[in-house]
Amino acid sequence: MTMEHEEVVPRSASEAPAEVPRRILLADDNMSSRQLLTRLLRGLTTAELHEARDGTAALAQFNLLHPRVTMLDIDMPEMDGLAVLEQIRLVDKQAFVVMVSAHSKIELVRKALELGIGGFVVKPYSEARIAEVLRIYVTQKGDAEMLRNGR
Repeated sequence: MTMEHEEVVPRSASEAPAEVPRRILLADDNMSSRQLLTRLLRGLTTAELHEARDGTAALAQFNLLHPRVTMLDIDMPEMDGLAVLEQIRLVDKQAFVVMVSAHSKIELVRKALELGIGGFVVKPYSEARIAEVLRIYVTQKGDAEMLRNGR
């Protein structure tokens, strides 16, 4: 089940990450892209999936949900994915953020890398590429329980 808006009590500073539910935030203004990514992720992860339709909503959801993985489209209304990433970095330098885009212009990729992304996925999505970025997350964060069936 995906959720676009849900009230969640923010994580306290003393709450250990292991106690925080596994959540993935998907931010993309294109409903078809969100649906495809959601379908792919359901087969790969045990995490709760949450969605945002624009950059402003994505940032609000990030601050509320504290997702373990955030997937941001670069081109979104209200606030683009790079601007959201910059704001995320102000509050959480360790957040695992993956940029997704139909555009793989080198300057966009370079800027995202400078801001410390965990991966970059060019649309259209493929299960293999989404699985790869989840494995990168697991390797970096040691959270193997994020993956369904130990993939």
